[in-house]
Parts: sequence; structure tokens; C-alpha cells
Amino acid sequence: MIRKHGHTFLLLAFFIGLFSFSIIEKTTPAENETNEVLQDDMDAAIKQEFDETKDPALGFVPRERLWQAIQYAEELRNQRGAINGLAWTERGPNNVGGRTRTMMIDPNDATHKKFFAAGIGGGLWKTNDITVASPTWSAVNDLFANLAISSLCYDPQTNDTMYFGTGEGWFNGDAIQGDGIFRSMDGGVTWTQLASTASNSNFSFVQKIVVHPVTHDVYACTSAGLYRSQDFGTTWNKVLGAGSGSTVNAMADIEIAANNTIYVSAGIFSTDGIYSSTTGNLSSFTKLNTGANGFPTTGFSRIEIACAPSNSNVLYCPTQSSSTNGIFNIYKSTDGGATWTTVTKPTDADGGIGTDYTRTQAWYDLICAVDPNNSSTLFIGGVDLFKSTNSGTSWTQISHWYGGFGFQYVHADQHMIYFEPGSSSNIYFGNDGGVWGSSNGGTNISTKDFGYNVTQYYCGAMDPTAYTNIFIAGAQDNGTHKLSSGGIGSGTTLTGGDGAFCHIDQNQSQYYFTSYVNNNYYASSNSGVSFTSRTLANNTGAAFINVTDYDNAANIMYCGDNNGKYCRWTDPQTGGTHAMVTITSFNSSRTSAITVSPNTSNRVFFGLTNGRIVKVDNANTIASGSAGTQINVGVAGMPASTVSCIEVQNTNDNHLIATFSNYGVNSVWETLNGGTSWTSIEGNLPDIPIRWALMNPNDSSQVLLATEVGVWSTDHVNGGATVWGPSNGGLANVSTRMLQIRSSDKLVMAITHGR
Repeated sequence: MIRKHGHTFLLLAFFIGLFSFSIIEKTTPAENETNEVLQDDMDAAIKQEFDETKDPALGFVPRERLWQAIQYAEELRNQRGAINGLAWTERGPNNVGGRTRTMMIDPNDATHKKFFAAGIGGGLWKTNDITVASPTWSAVNDLFANLAISSLCYDPQTNDTMYFGTGEGWFNGDAIQGDGIFRSMDGGVTWTQLASTASNSNFSFVQKIVVHPVTHDVYACTSAGLYRSQDFGTTWNKVLGAGSGSTVNAMADIEIAANNTIYVSAGIFSTDGIYSSTTGNLSSFTKLNTGANGFPTTGFSRIEIACAPSNSNVLYCPTQSSSTNGIFNIYKSTDGGATWTTVTKPTDADGGIGTDYTRTQAWYDLICAVDPNNSSTLFIGGVDLFKSTNSGTSWTQISHWYGGFGFQYVHADQHMIYFEPGSSSNIYFGNDGGVWGSSNGGTNISTKDFGYNVTQYYCGAMDPTAYTNIFIAGAQDNGTHKLSSGGIGSGTTLTGGDGAFCHIDQNQSQYYFTSYVNNNYYASSNSGVSFTSRTLANNTGAAFINVTDYDNAANIMYCGDNNGKYCRWTDPQTGGTHAMVTITSFNSSRTSAITVSPNTSNRVFFGLTNGRIVKVDNANTIASGSAGTQINVGVAGMPASTVSCIEVQNTNDNHLIATFSNYGVNSVWETLNGGTSWTSIEGNLPDIPIRWALMNPNDSSQVLLATEVGVWSTDHVNGGATVWGPSNGGLANVSTRMLQIRSSDKLVMAITHGR
């Protein structure tokens, strides 16, 4: 177990009656993109998330520490929490889901209505009737040791035995490391983490699990190789990978054909190929792409495999280009992989896309499935969905990411296509918007997300009026949403694309501000009824999810910008007047945290990706090229890494708490003298990214933290001896990105990236 300070502390727990706790969880209303902006740019998201969380000493993200933190949190959960009595209530729309890579009809239900699905950051869910227009979903368990479920399967001989794998190994920036494989022996009611895979780096990223229908053998396609268990997951052996029949370890897909032949594709951002075996034994796999047989040995990386259930000789394989990361080719075999031909690639209706229907994201959204009863009918997905009824000779586009060009709207970025066993009509689609379904072979597709609350939020804001239920929040690939009723009700989409930082004016609540990526913004003067778009200068120099803060008194928006600068938007309520302000104390680094002082007019605190914290007075008028004041100069042990939040006491600018989001650093610091000196208040926190801090406005020694494992709190800040504990009652073991408090009633909102 890694703890930043290897001590066990007695948790101090006192009831705090000053906060009314509520959580806005991942909402994702049915995103009919009114602004028609593409719903993500995963390459940019990857770089930002990597930079903001990597261990500076290692140069990479040690995600295995997340598992250790969860285990530690579970130990502390059985004790009293640091602040006793914190209870979170889920808020958020029930009409949109989030990124879903796996789903499964309950094999014990002869009616095929009971259905499992899993959000990649939101855990396992079940509905008793997937066929109704608005299924009712419930979370199976919010406190699994890992919620990043990537694959589901069951044993065809013993339907009560089920498995799910964790970890998303496709290298998207917000991918969550998994923690092995879980098994259920009672049809999915209860689940146990397999000890053989827990805290085992070979099972940190499980792309796919299948069970052989004859032998009971379980196969796990992982980033460390293909592993097989012949004792229901008690032990595992590597049967394919680097040094074991393949040139790489990262396995992308595994399928078992109707004749029980096993097909595996090797290579994720690396080039290898497709293999087959009739036994699954080590050294039994034959490489099928020889170059001479129509399937080349170079030019591609990820391979998606689709076997025709009605004809064991027919396979289809869409591939990722190793040079463009878009579609390379789609290959077809009619002889079990002995020979291959290329089939036509569909042309997307969007102008300029051509035949790259993944839009350079084939590493992220590449999927294919064949009709159970007709080997000539297949579906493929990238950003949108396409169907062929003649083995890929021609294609019909059946969806569009905002409902354009006369096509039906289906959320962007397809990750799974799943036929009801034996049915050509009932099909389900998993994408960045959750679960979608069709009962007529894809002619009509509709969302099945009612109550499937697994959306991945970044940021949120509250209406200032006490006890009101108006909230807005920005979500990955799902736009910015508004809630207007108590409980878990429907949300409405305000603006589209990736939803980033958002604000409601706390003095004039009719003014809403939302953002897309970089420095793209939307402003509303009528509480979100309509918006005007604003793209500020040097737009592409800003971060993908660009940090902002709004000065409610001066009505000025402060935004991140190019290295060494911030953007000052002086008339956000009415116009787009702005300036790019260079501050020399930024030392040519990018802004990662912005906080407008609640106490001193026009004072703004900036956190930088180089670890600096800079105070800028007269930020509303200061000239470009001014110095600013770095307030953490030469502090021993203070990291030179990403500042994620600067929390200012509501009555005292000299009392600040700064958090850092990188692994491997002291993540929480406090100053009581305006930055002359700083003290680490890390205490007993595990080594995880800390995203946000919030002081109790009535007692600044009580603090909440938004972390990669939910919310942690302390009843009393006490320097290096500060005692923290998980405060996740009603919450999940989920990445929490932001905390906000409403001054009128002390309501606290936690923004979660997955639940």
C-alpha cells in the first residue's frame, strides 16, 4: 500500500451542521447539438490529462496507485470519517448516460429483457426491461474497488457465472486504470474481485473477456497479453503476447467463432496482427495476416474483429491506420482467416470526412458486429453508425452525431454493437452517450439512458438563490446541461460538444456562461434559453478543458490562454471584448487554476502547470507584460507541477489552500500569511490526484477535497499531522473534479467524472 506518509492515523469525526450536501452527478441530456460542434478531440484530452496527473519523477501516470488509494479508503471507511455525518444526495439528469463500452442481456432471463450495462467510469448497472422506451436503471454497487468496467461476459454453460473486466486501455486522456477482474456466481447479484488479478499490473487494463462455450476457459484480452484461466479465475497463464507467440503485449480484441475457433487481435498503437487458435494453448496461435494473403503486416495498429454467428468462416476486421490514426482498411475473410479481401469503406455525410468515419479516432471508437442470422449484414461504428447488407460492398449511414443531413440522431463515438442473441432486429449500441437501442434492425434507434447516470462531468455551477434546484454542469462529449427540479429529474442541453467550465452570475442570475474546448464560450442573458457564441483570440493556445473563473462583482471572465498569459474578457454579459495579458511571473507556463478573490476587488490568483501561484492585483486593467507576484517562491517541497485549485478563505486573502493534481507530489498546501510561508497539510492522504479544495466558510479549519477517489475531508487542518478520511456517504468511488458552495444556504455541489 502506498501512502504518501506511511502512518495510520486516528480519524477525528465531528458532525458538521453548516453544509447541506448534494451532488450533481454525471448528466448527459439527449445531446441534439444545437451548435453542431464535434463532440470531442481525444488527442488533446489525452495530453492535458497526462500532463496534469503524471508523476514528475517518473514521467508517466502510475495508475496502480489509484487501486491502492481505493483499498486504503475502504480501510478508513470502516472507521469514523474525518467529518462525521456527511451525506451526499444524487442530483443530475436521468435522461442521459455516459461512455459505455460493454453491455449484456441477462442470460438467465428467457424474455431477454433484463440487461446489464457498464459506464467506463460509472460502474455496473442493470435494468429489468431494456425493451421499454425509458428503462429504469439501478447501480449494482457503487463501491466496487474499481468502477472502470470495460467488458462483461458470462459462462454459456453456467449462466449464473459472470465476469467483468476493468480498465480502459485505449489511451484516451480520461481513461481510468482498472483493477483486475470481478466474478459473480449468482447471476450478477453479488460480485467478488478475483484475488489473482487484484493489484496485478497484468490486469490493469482489460479490453475484453470471453468464456469458451465448451471448456469454461476464461480469456482476458489485456494490455499485458492474452491470459487464460482454466479454474474460473483462480489462476491465470499468459498464452499470447510478447515472447509468447506475438510481437506485442497489448491485446485489442478477442472473439470466439461459431465453430469455437478463437480469434485475437494484437496491437494498440503498435502493429502486429490477428491470430487464431482452436485450443487456446500457448504456442497454438497462428498469425493470419501474412501480407501475401490479402491482409498486410504493416500500415495498421488496432484491429477490431467481428465473427459471423451464422457462418464460422466469415470474419470482418476494421483497422486503424498507424499513420493517420483514422481508418486504414476493412478486411473480410470467407475462409476463417486463410485469405482476405478489402471491402468498401463508407463515406460519411459530413463534408471533408470522406471515408475516415472515425475522424482519426480509430484507436478510440472502432466497432463492428455481424447479424446473427445473415453473414452479409453488418454494422460498423466510428463517430456515426453505418450498415451494409451486401458484405461491405456498399453502406448506408444510419445515424449522425447531431441528427444532420436527414439522419437520425445517435450520440457520437461508438464503442459497442450488441445483438440480442438470435435476433436480427433487436440491437443495442454503446457510445459516449450511454446505451441506445433499436427493435427494427437499426432503422429507428433511440436512447435507453433513463436513470443510467454515468456521465463524465468536468465542472458545474449553481443558481445563487437559496434552496433552489437550478444547476448547470459541463460533461465530456455531452455538452453543458441544466437541471431545474429537485431530485434526479430530466436535464436539458444548453450548449453542445465537450462541456467545460461554466458559471452562473451570482448577482444577476439570468446570466449563464458555458464553454466548449479551448477559448470557445457561450453567453446567455435569459437563464439559458438562448446563447451567443464567443470565440476569443488565440483560441487554440488554451487548454482543451480550459480553466476559467468569473468575477461576479466586476462582471469579468478570466480564462486560461497561451503559455505565460491569461485571457481577460471584460464584457461577457454583452460582448466579446477581451485581451491576452502576459504576466512575467507565469514564467511562460500555462494557467491551470484561476480564483477571483472574494475579498479584494480585481485581485485574481493564478495557478500554473509549473507549480507557481501568482497573485495579480488590478487584473481587470493591468497591462500585458506586467510582473504579477509569485507567492510561493522557494518553498521547500512545494511541487513544480500542476496547480489544480487555489481556495481562498471567504474573509481573508492571506489564508489559502492550494492543491496539485499530479501523482507523486505533496498535493495539499496551506498558507496563513498570503504566501510568505506554506505548510504541507497532506497528512495521511493516499497518493492520488487532488482536483479541488473547499473550506467551510464558517470554520476554515474544516476542508473538503475533490479527489480521484471521491471526496475526502478533515475536521481540523493541523499541518503535516492533518487527518483526512473519505466522506463518500451516498457518493461512489469515483473521480471527483470540482466542489462548489452556494453562499446563501451553504449547499455544496460535487462534480463527478463517471457517476
